[in-house]
Amino acid sequence: MFSFLLKFKRRIKRLLKVQTGERQLANRSMHSKTFKFLMLILFSVLVGVFYQSESLYEPLDMQRKGEIAREDILAPFEITVYKTERELREEKEDIELSIPFIIDYDSSVVQNVEIQLNSLASLVDSLQKTLETDSTLSESLSIQIISKRYPMLSLSAIETVMKDDSLHLLFRHLKSVLQNDIYKLGVLPDHFSLPESRNKNILIRYKNGQRIVNRSKLNSEANANVHMVEALNRINETDSIDVKYYHRIGKVFIQPNLRINMGDYNRQVQAEIASISKIKETVEQNDIILSAGKRINERQERILREMIHIQQAQAVEEGWLATFIPLLARMFLILSSFIVLYFFLYYFRQDIYRSNPKLLALFLVFALQLFLVNLTEIANSGFDLSHYIYPIALLPIMVTILFDAEVGILSTFVLAFLLGVLHRFDFSIAFMTIIVGTIACFTSRHVRMRSEFFRIMYSTAFTFALFILLMENLRLTPNEDYLLDIGYGIINGMIVPLLAIGLLPVFESIFSITTDITLLELSDLNHPLLKRLSLEAPGTYHHSIIVGTLTESAAKAIGANSLLARVGAYFHDIGKMEIPEYFVENQLGLKSKHEELTPSMSSIILSSHVKKGRMLGEEADIPDDVLNFIEEHHGTMLQSYFYNKAIEQGMGEVAANKFRYPGPKPQTPETGIAMLADAVEAASRTLDDPKPARIDSLIQRIISDRFESGELDECPLTLKDLSKIKDAFSKILIGSFHHRIKYPSKEDVSR
Repeated sequence: MFSFLLKFKRRIKRLLKVQTGERQLANRSMHSKTFKFLMLILFSVLVGVFYQSESLYEPLDMQRKGEIAREDILAPFEITVYKTERELREEKEDIELSIPFIIDYDSSVVQNVEIQLNSLASLVDSLQKTLETDSTLSESLSIQIISKRYPMLSLSAIETVMKDDSLHLLFRHLKSVLQNDIYKLGVLPDHFSLPESRNKNILIRYKNGQRIVNRSKLNSEANANVHMVEALNRINETDSIDVKYYHRIGKVFIQPNLRINMGDYNRQVQAEIASISKIKETVEQNDIILSAGKRINERQERILREMIHIQQAQAVEEGWLATFIPLLARMFLILSSFIVLYFFLYYFRQDIYRSNPKLLALFLVFALQLFLVNLTEIANSGFDLSHYIYPIALLPIMVTILFDAEVGILSTFVLAFLLGVLHRFDFSIAFMTIIVGTIACFTSRHVRMRSEFFRIMYSTAFTFALFILLMENLRLTPNEDYLLDIGYGIINGMIVPLLAIGLLPVFESIFSITTDITLLELSDLNHPLLKRLSLEAPGTYHHSIIVGTLTESAAKAIGANSLLARVGAYFHDIGKMEIPEYFVENQLGLKSKHEELTPSMSSIILSSHVKKGRMLGEEADIPDDVLNFIEEHHGTMLQSYFYNKAIEQGMGEVAANKFRYPGPKPQTPETGIAMLADAVEAASRTLDDPKPARIDSLIQRIISDRFESGELDECPLTLKDLSKIKDAFSKILIGSFHHRIKYPSKEDVSR
C-alpha cells in the first residue's frame, strides 16, 4: 500500500513538474506566465462564487441578523415581504394537522343491529312457547331453526338461550350495552383503516350534527368486544348476570358503522391550502426598518433583503449588467488582494513567483483556509456559537513554515482583507485575523521539531484569549458571554496548530517544499541512504560529513540556511555508492581502476554519480532542495586530470565539454558553498604539511579558481560572502589538522 501511494505521489509531482529525473530550472516561458495568471483569475473567481454563495448578488455591506444597525433606514417605497418556501410548507403542514380526519356515522347499521337483536328475541320466545304447547317441535329442531337464521351464534350459546327463562332481561341489557357503550361513538373495522397523523382529533359526522373526539377513544371491532365485557361486568355488580353467556350472544351483533371519508377530508385540506396567502407582511413607505444602535433581528433582515431585491429588479429594467454589479465588485476586490500578493512575490520573492507549483501550493493553502472558515460559518449559523471559532491561524502557520515569515505575514494581511470583504466589511474579523495571524507567523518562524508546535499552540491560544478579552470589554459584553468566547478562542488556538501538523507533510511531499522539520529528519545519520553510504562507500561518507560541517559553518557566517547547507552536503555524493571503487577516497591504497580505462570513459563514470545520485534521492523521496546539491556541487567544472591525460595520450585537442560535469552551476548560496567546501575538503587531504598558512592559501586558491572559471556566476554570493566563507573554512580545517603533543615512547621513558 505504501509503495502504491509513493508511486501515486511521484506521478502527481511529475504532473506538476515539481521534480523529474533531471533538474527543473525556473520556467520563464510564455506558457508558464499564462498559467500563473490563469491560476490568479481562476482562484479569484472560485472564491468569489463559492464562498458564502447565498449572498452573491447582495451588496457587500448589507447588514445581517445579530449585527448592530449603523444608521436609521426608512422604507423608500412599499415593501412586500413574501413567505419563504419553508414557511409555506410549514403552514401547509399546520393546516393538515389542524383539519381532523372525517368519519361518517352510519346509523342504518345500528338500526339493523337492533332489528336483528329484536328478531332473535321474538324467535326464541316464540320457540319456547311452542315447545310448551306443541309436542311435535323438539328442542333440537328449535336449535336448528335458530342456527340456520343466525349462523354466527355457537350451538352452546343457542342451547343456553333456549333454556333461559329471563329472555327479556338478556336482551334489555344487550340493547343497553350496544346503544350506550358500543355505538355511542361507533365502531371502526380496524385501527389500520385510519391513516397515521400527528393530529389526534377525529371529526365524526352524524345525520343531525357532528362532534370531535380523540382518535384513541374510537373502537375497532376487537376493542368493542373488550368494552362489551367491561360494560357487562359493571351490570353484574348490580344485577347478577352470567357475563360470559351475555357476551357470547352480544358479540355476534357488533358490526362496524364508521366510514372514513378521505374525499371530503382532502377537499377541505386543499381548500384551506388554496386560501394561504404568500405575503408575510407589507411595509409602508417611510416606515422605520432599522434604528441606529439596535441589534438587527430576523424580520428586519428579511425586509432589507426584499428591499434590495426590488431595487435590483428596478435596476435590471435599466440594463442587465446592474444585476451582476455586486458579484463583479466582490470578484474585483478578491482579485485585487491576490494581485498585491503577486506583486510582492514578483519584486521580493522571485524564487516563489517563478515556481508555478509553489504558487499553486500557496493558493491551495488559501483555499483550505477559506473552506474551513466557511465550514465553521455554516456550523455557527446552525448552532449560534461565535465567530471566534474561525480557524484563522491555519494559513499563517502553514505559509510561514512552508516558505518564511515574510510571506506568512503578507498572506495573513491578504487573508484578513479577504475575510473582511467576504464578511461584509466586518472590521472585527479582519482585525482578529491580523493580530492572531501575525503572532502565529512570528512563533512559527523557526520550527525545527514537531514539539515546537506546543509553543505555537500556547501563544495562539493566549493571543485569542487576550484579543477576545479586550474586544468584548470594549463592546460591554456581559461577563458570562465573553468568558464563553474566551473558551472558544483557547480551544481554537490549541486545535489549529495540531491540524497544521497533519497537513504540512502533505504539502511538503507533493510540492517538494523543504521545511526545517524535514531537514532535521534528513540530518539523522541513521537515514537509510546515509547508512548505506557509510557501509558501501566509507571514504565518501566521511568526506560528506566533513563537507557538511564546512558548509554549515560557512552558511552561518553569511546568513544563509545552515541546516539546508549541512543536509545537502550529507547527500551530495550518494551517487558514488553505486560504484564506490572508482572514486579515490574509497580505493584504500589499491590500484586505481581508472588506469585500465580511457580518459573519456573515466570522465563518464565520474560524471554518472550526479545523475545516479539524483535518481537514488528521488526513489528515497528526498526533497528537491536537497537533490539540487547533488547536481550543483560540481557545476560544469572541467575534469582537468582526465582532460590533460587525454591530451598526453595523443588524443589531440579534444573538446573540453566532453570532460565537464553536466551541471547546472550553483543557483543558491547554499549549493555554491557546497561546491567550494567539496573542493576544499578534497584538496586539503593532499597537503603534506597542513600549516594554517598553507591551509589559508589552499582555500583562497580554490575559491579564486571557482570564481574565475565562472562557476559562481549564477548564485548570489558576493566577494564579501566569499571572504567570510574562506574564514569559516579555515577555522574548521585548521582545527581538523591541529598538532598534538608527541607522547614519549617506552625507550625514551626508560632512559
